[in-house]
Amino acid sequence: MRKIVFSFLVVICLTSTFSWAEVYISSEEAIKQIFPAYQEYKKESHILDNQEFGVYTVSKNGDVLGWAIVLDEKGKIQPITFLIGIDTQGKVLGAYVLEFRDIFGSEIKRRSFLRQFRGKSLKDDVAVGRDIDAVTSATISSQAAASAVRKALEITEELRKGF
Repeated sequence: MRKIVFSFLVVICLTSTFSWAEVYISSEEAIKQIFPAYQEYKKESHILDNQEFGVYTVSKNGDVLGWAIVLDEKGKIQPITFLIGIDTQGKVLGAYVLEFRDIFGSEIKRRSFLRQFRGKSLKDDVAVGRDIDAVTSATISSQAAASAVRKALEITEELRKGF
């Protein structure tokens, strides 16, 4: 009987955790942190490979400072929402975890981990185990962050072509 009750409680805890999301920072706050001199931004939604993502074009005095890409990347079980700020030269200015929905791996929100992405461009590997150190006990989440940065760089490269 104890096993059944314990199993039932574990299922309830796990099920309730999956529907939960921890919001760390808003898109607007992250943009302010990455582009402190900005005056305005314009948000657009795009779809690439059946995945929707948001693009904020950030500007000051009519000049584009860069882009902030908001996208979801699969964690161990649930998606993780990232915002990646990229300048007009195609280099990462900053990365933030906006929402974390998984059970494990939330340590990737730490600035010490996310700082590794600064300055990265499409010329870099942006791969865990190569030029990015994973967070202990958060390997899958670390890989999700690296994947989100690579995708944001690819998206931004397309935007830069029209720039």
